[in-house]
Amino acid sequence: MSSLPPDGPHVPPPGVPPQVSARERSAAWPTATVAPRESRGVAFFVAIFLGILLVASAGLNVLLMLLSIGSIAGSAVGSDDSGVYDETHVAGDRNARTKVLQIAIHGAIAEAASAVMGGAGGTVTQVRRALRQAAADNVEGLLLHIDSPGGGVTDSDEIYRMIVAFRREHPDVRVLALFGDMAASGGYYVAAAAQHIMARRTSITGSIGVIMSAWNFAEAAKKFGIEQVAIKSERTPFKDILSPTRPMRDDEHTMLVGIVDELYDQFVTVVDEGRSGMDRAQVLAVATGAIYTAPQALANGLVDEIGDHETAVAWFEKQLGKPVDIVERRRRVGLADLLFGAAARKPNSEQALASLLTASTGPRFLYFWEGGR
Repeated sequence: MSSLPPDGPHVPPPGVPPQVSARERSAAWPTATVAPRESRGVAFFVAIFLGILLVASAGLNVLLMLLSIGSIAGSAVGSDDSGVYDETHVAGDRNARTKVLQIAIHGAIAEAASAVMGGAGGTVTQVRRALRQAAADNVEGLLLHIDSPGGGVTDSDEIYRMIVAFRREHPDVRVLALFGDMAASGGYYVAAAAQHIMARRTSITGSIGVIMSAWNFAEAAKKFGIEQVAIKSERTPFKDILSPTRPMRDDEHTMLVGIVDELYDQFVTVVDEGRSGMDRAQVLAVATGAIYTAPQALANGLVDEIGDHETAVAWFEKQLGKPVDIVERRRRVGLADLLFGAAARKPNSEQALASLLTASTGPRFLYFWEGGR
């Protein structure tokens, strides 16, 4: 039977470190007090916010400086108030010294955008800018490349008058209109300003006339119990003309037809003055709103020739007696476009058409072929 160890402190065997009890450890190393972490004050966050503002302001200043440098550089490489333009060869002799400027008139004719922040602007703005460039560059020919179903009465007439004025101020410049897929209604109206009209063999043209479309929901409104309340003076009985919720009166219809007839007569006069080989009776015979293929248009005197860009080059060379280089000035996407999306505001066919037909306070008088949407 083993004996118990004697009372008193336990002595470990040789080579074994002495053991320290929990009570002894607590007495030897009292628990340290951890100081609470100091919270950040409001001043710290204000300083961070001001720092971010400072960095953003510095970045904005750098961008503005780059825009200014780009604007100055652009003026040195051939720019105007709307950006920098590159000259692109279209047809003819690249090495010819005689330049013919092609002006593209594509899509619905509508001033659908303003030329702000470097934007290209609508059809009228683009043609005005191109004519200004043509005068500055002393070109000897203009090629109006038209691929359009027409558009607004005023927009079409303004482009027509600008081209007529350009021809009057620069009588030595030859002007040719070349059709793409179509040059209908207002598209043909613009072409009438040219000396010579050429259609591709697949072009559709004509649709000489005026239209104004509006929806009328009078019967549907009556069926569903919908009534529009129009407050107007007895002295202005036509103030709600073309209201979609009531039938049109006979006197209103007569008024609108009178305006359409007046604008139609203006269209006929433009074609009559522009087509030296046609008299007014011949113009009236084809100005029925009908559309024509290129051979039909040629037979009716609406175009002078069927051809393409190469045929156009031959016409200019015959007129000018020397080789020509047909070029188009195309706007280069710049820093402002990338930063502010100005390039996206350049109206394409769908945007211009939407503006033409919907972005107004009501129906509009149009030189427009609705089948060409």
